[in-house]
Amino acid sequence: MKNAWRKRLTSALTAGVLALGLMAVPAGAASTNQLVEVDLWHATRNQASMGNVATDNNSKALYDPEDNTLQVATNPVSVSGYQSAITQVQYDTTGNGSYVDVEVLSTGTVQTGTKYDGTDHAVTYVSSFEIELPSYITKEGVEYIPLHMMVPYTPMDEVVGEGYLDARLRIDWSQVETTSLTQIQPDNTMSSGEVENVDVTDADTGVRLVTDSTKVATTTQFQVETVTSGSDYNLASRALSSVSGSFTLYKVTLVTAAGTETDPFGAITLLFPYSGDLEMYRINDSGTRTVLRGTETDDGYEVMTTQVGLFAVFGGTKMNITPGSNTNTNTNTNTNTNTGSNAAASFTDISGHWAEANIIRAVNAGLFAGTSSTTFSPDTSMTAGMVVTVLYRMAGSPATTLPDSMENVAAGSWYEIACAWGYNNGIIGGYKTFYPDQAVSRQELATMLYRFYSLTNTPVAGADLSGFTDTASIAAWAQDALAWANAAGIVSGTSSTTLSPETGASRAQVATMLCRYLDYAA
Repeated sequence: MKNAWRKRLTSALTAGVLALGLMAVPAGAASTNQLVEVDLWHATRNQASMGNVATDNNSKALYDPEDNTLQVATNPVSVSGYQSAITQVQYDTTGNGSYVDVEVLSTGTVQTGTKYDGTDHAVTYVSSFEIELPSYITKEGVEYIPLHMMVPYTPMDEVVGEGYLDARLRIDWSQVETTSLTQIQPDNTMSSGEVENVDVTDADTGVRLVTDSTKVATTTQFQVETVTSGSDYNLASRALSSVSGSFTLYKVTLVTAAGTETDPFGAITLLFPYSGDLEMYRINDSGTRTVLRGTETDDGYEVMTTQVGLFAVFGGTKMNITPGSNTNTNTNTNTNTNTGSNAAASFTDISGHWAEANIIRAVNAGLFAGTSSTTFSPDTSMTAGMVVTVLYRMAGSPATTLPDSMENVAAGSWYEIACAWGYNNGIIGGYKTFYPDQAVSRQELATMLYRFYSLTNTPVAGADLSGFTDTASIAAWAQDALAWANAAGIVSGTSSTTLSPETGASRAQVATMLCRYLDYAA
């Protein structure tokens, strides 16, 4: 970068002046530079990138209006036992895919640990870099610069094959402050990437949000109001005109610490204080409605969604929810409190089980619930209908259409909408007869996960399974999926020499495979 040498020289001279006890900032030093909020954002979706943890300790970039440059700092990361950092960065200069290398201002080193391949690698990473702002950046509102980043010796590196992770530098020009800094000062503290539980109940309505900090920041306000009139109510009335009966309309809003409304960065769980027979719809901005298939629990009617906004409830019995320590009082002060609640703590049949930790994680993530309020039944078989419902929830329970017919799927069944989504997206059907009420086999589960992953990613080459003695029993339609799942560490052998592809997968095994999948995919 044309002025990088000058800034490094200025920084060195400033350090020398400080060492001599003279003025901290020489006369004429830049005073109009600005610190601006930045994040690493997903390349295509409105959510944080898997690499965003690399800016946890460096959330402000240094903007120099005179040179039209932006300096960004990064930190090493430790996530799920993998340790690494960003070693190379390129940015798009035109907005049309013309990538060039950034100007590296400083570097650091980090030890990877041995989890990736058994070797503790020493990695030199980019601790700060500079880019010249492209002409498509207007410096107004929230803007994005496409990036290529390399994060070696982690699943990020595996997923993208060539080592580059596509992302965007998200710049929030509404979050700017002036500074006398002339060069960014990186905080090289390793970020743990720790995920916190978010569990908050609105005191006035009893509506509850359960998620984690990868979907909703712990500093985000959860606001709910009952809507009885106005434009939102009229919009809902028109969307629901063909549905008989009266409804209660809730408006659910997430407000960032900066005071702006936002959607979650993935699927969240909302619990509405109702029991019994009910119907629920989300009212879309376009004036259409989306049916939400939820689950009746002791804590209310539970739905998963990737969007907040208007939710209409028909029927059911209103429950009396007693606000607890995780209550949001809807004041101007953010009262969201992470209680660290453990939705699986009441299960009496998982203590000491080999899959206990994964069961707790899967249940707390809202992937599936217990068989009762006190039991999980870890060794009970899991049906194919249950699995496709879990994957549908992981996808955010998106709107879908019902095919003209679905093999063995009864109209009005609790898994009908999930199966419709599965058929429409090729998760089920087309490779074998689908029996939603039968126990899912290990190879069927691997195939569904493989196809689910393929919706948004390109699977890596599968493992060589010739070391297992029962590969002849793998169905032809499951060959690629099982090889991929084994290479990804999602499906391991039932022994050192057997895969048992046709064996039914228990609820504990499914919980474990789903947790492994989440670690691999994210």
